[in-house]
Amino acid sequence: MNKSYLARRLIPFTLLTQFSASALGDDAPNLDKDCTDPANHASDACSLWISVDECKDVQPGDSCPHHAPYIKHVGTIQAHSYHTVFNAVYDSCDTSKGPGHWLVVPNYPVIGIEDHAHRDPRSWSLAWDVAKAENISTEDIALAINPLPKRSKHQLHIHVGKLKDDMKSAINDKQNVPHDGHWHQVTLGNITYDVIFTDGHFTDPFKMVSKKVGEENMVCNGIIVAGSKTGSYVLHIGGTYDSGSNTCRYSVFVEGQLNYSCP
Repeated sequence: MNKSYLARRLIPFTLLTQFSASALGDDAPNLDKDCTDPANHASDACSLWISVDECKDVQPGDSCPHHAPYIKHVGTIQAHSYHTVFNAVYDSCDTSKGPGHWLVVPNYPVIGIEDHAHRDPRSWSLAWDVAKAENISTEDIALAINPLPKRSKHQLHIHVGKLKDDMKSAINDKQNVPHDGHWHQVTLGNITYDVIFTDGHFTDPFKMVSKKVGEENMVCNGIIVAGSKTGSYVLHIGGTYDSGSNTCRYSVFVEGQLNYSCP
């Protein structure tokens, strides 16, 4: 994929697909390469990337001929483009396949949360806009990116849903998370999240978490952005990366803090 293509102003769409949370673990053969790598491209881990790549040139207002009627234009971001991906049947929201939810996916190759050179903080804002367009109230919005060991696809994607009540109550308790610009810890069950409140709209959750844990450990950390009436919360959880064994010492399926429902 050439540089002129990556620099183009591209168009985001909505894509309807089925995502199985039970099949976790990015099994791309070459984890340090994106889905344009031939071996990765042939793996199921790159199926999401293939879907958005097939529809990269669909024009505003049109459906993608490869996936019609499941892809449609939803907006534009300068320099990079994002798709939104829905994982249940659009017209019936067939709950036998699980409740539906949206994903925000770039239509240029981005390996995942650890891809510092290509991830774009504006993807969070677009995911937020998708949530608002789905009439999710601000204080219920939850956006999540899973870490490498807990994801199934080798292309960055942000899950859009509602924050579960237990976590919502915990982070909105100012005794747990004072609004003082510092990170604090919230424990649910035996899992402890680091949480910070931001007054107003968040800016760059990637940068915020990377500064705290170190860029080398981003691959092991999941991130949640959650709304509130007066601002937003950024949560992260994960361990350190062991370069010797090429493994994460600890990671969590952060998407598990989101609720999904049919539209």
